[in-house]
Amino acid sequence: MRTMKRRSFLKTTASVAAASALPAVVRAEDEPAATVVVVHGKDIPKMLEAGIAKMGGWDKFVKSGAKVTLKPNVAWNSKPEEGGNTHPDLVRACVKAVEAKGASKISIPENTCHDENATFKTSGVEEALKGTKARLYRPAAGDYQKVDVPKGQICKSAEVPKDVLSCDCLINMPVAKHHSGATLTLSMKNWMGSVSNETRRAWHRDGLHQCIADFSTFIKPKLVIIDATRILLTKGPQGPGDLDHPDELILSTDPVAADAYAATLFKKEPFDIPHIKLAHEAGVGCGDLGKVKIERVEA
Repeated sequence: MRTMKRRSFLKTTASVAAASALPAVVRAEDEPAATVVVVHGKDIPKMLEAGIAKMGGWDKFVKSGAKVTLKPNVAWNSKPEEGGNTHPDLVRACVKAVEAKGASKISIPENTCHDENATFKTSGVEEALKGTKARLYRPAAGDYQKVDVPKGQICKSAEVPKDVLSCDCLINMPVAKHHSGATLTLSMKNWMGSVSNETRRAWHRDGLHQCIADFSTFIKPKLVIIDATRILLTKGPQGPGDLDHPDELILSTDPVAADAYAATLFKKEPFDIPHIKLAHEAGVGCGDLGKVKIERVEA
């Protein structure tokens, strides 16, 4: 039997003890929990192109023949420069990009808060989609399907547009803005523009932040693109109010990480927003920016 010399034994024991004393923490730069791409610029189509390239290209998200559903914010009778809705240039650029990848169907269902005819026109999105195959519409009763939310604590079910549920690629495209009830509208809050009026009323009544987090355990977008080209600092969600102009697009496959970064544009800590903290705790994604890799791109 081979014996270990005393000097070797002491050296080995000391090494093991030292290793066991180290904290079991993986640094974000070594193994990030999520990645967020932040694109800065003035030309929105170029910004989107640069951001998607950094994310690995459109092929990563859209295959030829795919059914694609986009969820911009087009809820308010608000002009593009007022920051109440997703910028029409971003919506068009995304539609054109997925068309180029061979999408067979592009749906944009939006349960507007104002009359859809006025909202779609004033937002600039209706005009931006001319000449494309995208269908922008307000869902009717028959367009919804009731689904269970198995991990929901308060929100146990929801009525969701069928195009959201049955697509091959779901892209969440909110505008970043102040919200009087939810503190901020970012990607997870943006799903309130998808669900039915009955579901939306229940969320407001029963606990808005928890319901947003609950629904986020169910809905799984392939990509989040937050419009932070201009952000509404006050009087949201409709505006007009005070604006800032970060000139940024925020892209991620992790909605919690994307929202956590976007919150900092409003000079807020991510967990100051209850639904971000709740979604982080529920395992939807990572809201701890110390564990998130931020990649910045100029376009």
